[in-house]
Amino acid sequence: MKKICLIGGEGIGIEVIDSAYQILRELSLPNTEIIEAFAGEIAEKEFGNAFPQETRAAIDDSNAILFGATENKAVGTLMYLRFGLDNFANIRPVKLYKGLRSPIKDVKNIDFIIIRENLEGLYSVIKIGEGNIKKLVKHGILREDDYAEFFHQSKGYYATKIITEYESKRVAKLACEKTLERKNTGFPGRLTIVHKANVMLLTDGLFKKVAYSMAKDYIKNHKIKVDNYHVDIMAANLIRYPETYDVILAINEYGDILSDLGAELVGGMGIAPSACIGSDHPYFEPVHGSAPDIAGKGIANPLAAILSLKMLLEYLKFKEVKLLEGAIEEYFLQVADPAKNWKCLPPDLVPKIYREQNKFAKTEKVTQNIIEKIKE
Repeated sequence: MKKICLIGGEGIGIEVIDSAYQILRELSLPNTEIIEAFAGEIAEKEFGNAFPQETRAAIDDSNAILFGATENKAVGTLMYLRFGLDNFANIRPVKLYKGLRSPIKDVKNIDFIIIRENLEGLYSVIKIGEGNIKKLVKHGILREDDYAEFFHQSKGYYATKIITEYESKRVAKLACEKTLERKNTGFPGRLTIVHKANVMLLTDGLFKKVAYSMAKDYIKNHKIKVDNYHVDIMAANLIRYPETYDVILAINEYGDILSDLGAELVGGMGIAPSACIGSDHPYFEPVHGSAPDIAGKGIANPLAAILSLKMLLEYLKFKEVKLLEGAIEEYFLQVADPAKNWKCLPPDLVPKIYREQNKFAKTEKVTQNIIEKIKE
């Protein structure tokens, strides 16, 4: 028996996870229990706690979790899913489906994944906090003379960037495995390491060194190709040569930024899914936020959540994912002709003039259109 936990969270997260739930019911997965849990304001009203014990128990009892979005009060749930459960790798696919148009001229075949270290880097501040620069001076970490010369003794704050060998090893190994896995299905077998080791010699330098060390056997025994770029050059390369990349391994904050850039190459944040894996309870979520400005209006794009559901089903090895993949592919073909198909396309997949004329589909219509294609 497989157990899938659905948590809408806040804002449009609730709406798009409801869409994913409808898709799940249509797929009729065998030997599967769907568990609905609550977080944020809804949970607070129902249980008196934004992250109630009932939700934590549902997460811990699940094989995988589909999470919607957090605006404020659901942050505790998300922190547990990532840091509490030790889901150390964030996987973000960037794929240009047929029917979609990239803003990059004449590009037709973008299909790569970004693997982002999920617990360290500058985002270590989530666990250890930030601080006042004067504390660095007080404890002798920053010399008084340097504080005066370089920082003008100005009021300010610091954030600590932490890169460890432990985290670098396990995310690099995962990236190597994914590169090999993709190579065996016809992809180039190319792993690209992203860093800024020319400036951050110790932290980024360690990440780069460890990644190459972990890749050594895969290069020798499986003939994968490995290269590396500074993050600024990588951003430029994704614009100029997006079709050439396969698997990109990046330090936390770099992966966060590059994956948003990647999403815009293939249709935008409204169709950007993700997976956070590493524990026995991986979670999957659309990359977009809670979008409070449109929450409750019924116009949220559910496709990122549906694509995240597809990733979840692939992870749990459900054969029914082929039905969903086929329906998604058929759905995106409609985007190429908005004049004909605008009644089933969300606001962010129709031209601006259509949005101004309210010529787009609401969340429920998009969901039902995909369900119809599953039935075909």
